[in-house]
Amino acid sequence: MGTRRAGLITLTTTVVAALIAVPAAAGPEAPLAPSRALVQQAPPEEVDPVDDVSDEMDEGPAVVVDVPERVHEDQRAAAAADDVQPAATRTPKPVDRPRERISGYTESSRDLQPVPHGWRPYQTGRVRPVPFGLVDTTGVRVFKADWDGKIYDHPVAQAQYGLHAMESYRMSGQRQYLDVAIKNAQRIIDRRHVIDGAWYFPYDFDFDLYRNGKGVLTAPWSSGMSSGQALSLFCRLYDATGDQKWLDAADATFAAFLQAPDGVGYFSSFVDTAGRLWLEEYSRYPVMDSERVLNGHMWSMFGLWDYWMSNGQDHPKAESLFKGALYTIEKTAMNGGFRNPGWYSRYSLWQKNIAPTYHQHHQDQFLWLHRMTHDTVWITRASTYRADHPEWRNTTGFAVITPKTTIAYKLDDKAVHPKDRTMKVLQSKKVKITKTTGAAFDRRGKIPGGPNVIRLSAGWLKGWWIPEGYGKAYSRDLLENHAYRPEAQLYVDRDVTLAVYQYANGKQTAGKLVTLRAGTYYPADRSAFTFGRTSWHISRGPLAGWWLPTQAVVKVYRMPGWL
Repeated sequence: MGTRRAGLITLTTTVVAALIAVPAAAGPEAPLAPSRALVQQAPPEEVDPVDDVSDEMDEGPAVVVDVPERVHEDQRAAAAADDVQPAATRTPKPVDRPRERISGYTESSRDLQPVPHGWRPYQTGRVRPVPFGLVDTTGVRVFKADWDGKIYDHPVAQAQYGLHAMESYRMSGQRQYLDVAIKNAQRIIDRRHVIDGAWYFPYDFDFDLYRNGKGVLTAPWSSGMSSGQALSLFCRLYDATGDQKWLDAADATFAAFLQAPDGVGYFSSFVDTAGRLWLEEYSRYPVMDSERVLNGHMWSMFGLWDYWMSNGQDHPKAESLFKGALYTIEKTAMNGGFRNPGWYSRYSLWQKNIAPTYHQHHQDQFLWLHRMTHDTVWITRASTYRADHPEWRNTTGFAVITPKTTIAYKLDDKAVHPKDRTMKVLQSKKVKITKTTGAAFDRRGKIPGGPNVIRLSAGWLKGWWIPEGYGKAYSRDLLENHAYRPEAQLYVDRDVTLAVYQYANGKQTAGKLVTLRAGTYYPADRSAFTFGRTSWHISRGPLAGWWLPTQAVVKVYRMPGWL
């Protein structure tokens, strides 16, 4: 192969003085009076999943264990052992025979775009000391199964661990991080199965995704998500070192996405009955019994994007596969697909389970798609998902509570996993708040079919949930920040007078009425929950630094002619 190179106060039992004035109800929205401290929350950390079969990628002290046994090192024996599977839904196996190329899928009309460093997937701007989490004696990330207590290799976990190490290397320049990335990448390579020249990365354990006996994957099995994230790791190692070895590994890994399913062997991509290309995290036969996982599909897309970048932004087949995968989620991301209006989005389309722990990840991935395509539909869709259900993790803070708060709830919220929290109302009571006050909170959530709510963690309403909303109760911090690169261009169809606000040092410092003019664009570099509602942050022009609450008359520009 020829050488190629390219360049994330306690609520008192007595009522305290008002923190903020309640806005006027009639006429153009009146600016709020200055309030107490509002601390801007940092943008959400880039996603750190080790996906469903792995433990959390914690940052605590490393736990060191022995190197896992390579159970399926003999690919031919592994393929022969399960050549005939009685179940109606079958696990693809490592059968090495000639394969046809994937074809017959519809492509998006969007073109791929380069993304600056610091805005790419896995680039959190953080240096993570290594080792961390569960590693073996060679410093490679491993996985402990909770169902049998055994230690296994896990290609997705190893790829992500390597990608985190590459980000630490990018930020620090310290060789130790590059060495860790290389060790994890080499383990992935050493365990590969080869089918018609393409590399696949096997799992050595059986896996029942929802532990319901449906679509159980029997070892060895391979995942398109492991192909995609390994592809990202190999590309970034090549970009950092210039070592042809890593580009060769990327070529062989990319080849897996080019192979069409043959009814027996591994596959990382398939075309469904509607002509949509799927990058498949949990592949099965028949192919329509594959899980079709939203986050796994997009992580694999990012691997294709990395490969396109490492080939000097000139690789027609990588671009074709990316655009085919993009078309698929253009058609399935919203109603009738992954979106579950007013609640968590769905994890996958086969079993259709909701995704409490992935709902925020989906939004982050949509924002990366905006960066990779410059299509603002992904800003809009990320905002829609955000409005469907609030982020429940890492959203502690201080809530402002106004006299418009008149009810509190006890909810079914005790289960360890959020999917098991029904959030149904168990008890309610009327409350009377005579003056605006405040309290610490430890969680946000939503009542099914009802409002967003905040759980207070101190004071006489400790453990009770209260409705969240503008003018009622809300975090004084900025929450659920969506950052845009390139900026969103806001516009109005006719001149309209609206209120805008400024915040500094945790405090709303100013508010005023402004007239937005038809025919003028107002660039916004981010949006977030501010005072119980979402707002746009204007980044340039006369309104730079002001926050504009979202409302129907303010729209996001999208290039004409894009479906």
